[in-house]
Amino acid sequence: MRPCRLRVVVPHYYRESESPIGYGSTRVGTKLERSVALGRCLAGVLALNRQAIDLILNPAEQVLEQTPATPLAGTRLAGVQVELHLFVTGGNYLKEVADLFADRLTLHQLDLEDPLQLPLAAAAWLRHQEGGADLHLYLEDDLVIADPRYVDKLVWFTERTEHRYVLMPHRLEPCVAQAPLRLYVDGPVKPIEQLEPVWADQEQEFARGTYWDGRSVGFAEASNPHSGSFCLSEVQRQQLLARAAVPTAFVGPLETAATGTVLGQFPVLKPMWADRDFLGIEHGHPSFLLLLGQLPLRQPEARQ
Repeated sequence: MRPCRLRVVVPHYYRESESPIGYGSTRVGTKLERSVALGRCLAGVLALNRQAIDLILNPAEQVLEQTPATPLAGTRLAGVQVELHLFVTGGNYLKEVADLFADRLTLHQLDLEDPLQLPLAAAAWLRHQEGGADLHLYLEDDLVIADPRYVDKLVWFTERTEHRYVLMPHRLEPCVAQAPLRLYVDGPVKPIEQLEPVWADQEQEFARGTYWDGRSVGFAEASNPHSGSFCLSEVQRQQLLARAAVPTAFVGPLETAATGTVLGQFPVLKPMWADRDFLGIEHGHPSFLLLLGQLPLRQPEARQ
């Protein structure tokens, strides 16, 4: 049994402007925050690498020893092999951060007139790259994976649903001042013309399955499909190519790459809110926490 091969693309852009608003990659005074976020993003991806046997440094005998094989508790994968690709355009990227990972990723240097097309170019490359991978993961450059079983859960889901659905994670921002409270930033959305309110607790269970560790997990059709990320199995990637599928326009070019690539091609599911911790991803450069002091809190009794 061989490890699961994971191919990951991360489009990355940074060019500081004088504006305090807009995308985090261009806002004034954000170089340190973006550097930390990118470093955490890349490190989180590379930390998914694992195999059953590791090495031990034995300084007493000046040799390397092998560990015993790790028991496969909660997984059916022999391991994970990560192939990481960072896409940039021109010199508009955090080179000092990328250089720290130079021997563990492949840097793709494009020359685009419109840098907003970089995410679409990276997603297109991922769709068209043949061979060598079982899963194909697209990740915005400020998203942090902290779950060591992230890949296992995606493999389980795609196999359990026979490659008919795409599972998106819940994106979250830790509320540092109120730890361990977390803000999940991709709540329900609705069409502009819809007048009646929509609430997170109105979600309907679409499917339920028992994960490899015995946990029962419910899934709902995502009212808000965006997560800044998508993952395709090899079967799904080939299906997109066979359909000559093009991304569905969604908000803007960045969101179209992350969400529109699969939107309209596969039904998008997310874990139900009660199971939100099953698959989550951290927004490493928080943009929504300021709303905590601006928006009213809907009290539980209002849901009766």
